[in-house]
Amino acid sequence: MTPPPRHSRYPAVRGEHSSFAYDSDLAWADTVVRFVSSGLERGQRVWYSADSTEPSAVIDVLRRGDIDVDGARRDARLSVTGTERSYLRRVPFDPDWVISMFRTACTEALADGHTGLRVLGEMSWSAREVADVDRILESELRLDREVYADLPLTGLCLFDRRLIPGPTADLLTRAHTACADILRPLAGGLRTLPAALAAVPMRDRSGIRLTGSGDIDTRHILRSALAALARMPGPVVHLDLSAVTFLDPGAVAVLVDVSNSLTGKGRSLLLHKPPYSLRKVAELFPEECAALEVAA
Repeated sequence: MTPPPRHSRYPAVRGEHSSFAYDSDLAWADTVVRFVSSGLERGQRVWYSADSTEPSAVIDVLRRGDIDVDGARRDARLSVTGTERSYLRRVPFDPDWVISMFRTACTEALADGHTGLRVLGEMSWSAREVADVDRILESELRLDREVYADLPLTGLCLFDRRLIPGPTADLLTRAHTACADILRPLAGGLRTLPAALAAVPMRDRSGIRLTGSGDIDTRHILRSALAALARMPGPVVHLDLSAVTFLDPGAVAVLVDVSNSLTGKGRSLLLHKPPYSLRKVAELFPEECAALEVAA
């Protein structure tokens, strides 16, 4: 196979961060072959980070998909490595380091003449006892704006439902802004179960959008999402609550704590379209909720 020309007809555009949850090897193989093939056709450098799958098995699947694996690897257009050389290269798990890693890898791909970088990452390590693995939601939420917003990086996070608990897989897949756009033509769309509370990054500003309900059962999700929000850059971070159906007093208290913490650092949290339940709590406890700032 002749290598595709560098800087082909596909322009470098804003990156896309997507996810795919699967429960069969056939679905995994079909998506991987299509995603890798598409990247090579577009002149992107492709990087597969394997975890539960042996790198040799990934290479075999790509070969069976009529991809010139040997030529692509020889030309540094394709690499297949283990997770210890990507997400888990630094343990405890560190979202700051992961963000830096992807920015560097994409910049190097552009410098080498590729149109961008395409990454496929197996996320089964998220179900293991890895130090600080609970920060994975922070990583997924921050990557969109801190990496994908200004670099031609196309990322696909792979969630094997046979290895990752259903609620975890659903929460993390829903933290990706482009899952439907990228995966629908590849594998018939993303299959997810309803989530009680989910977070997705905002594309037009530094912030996140919550959907669902915030109560004692979802308090851990709320805390993780707000921890990610607090680490996003900028003097003001935004929290879109327009799709939140209910926040109990405990959830409101978490918002107050985060707001106070940011204020102490010279920053602020701005709420957008909070639900009636939050406004009701604020009416009952005006002094405690005085720290909350709502956009006009």
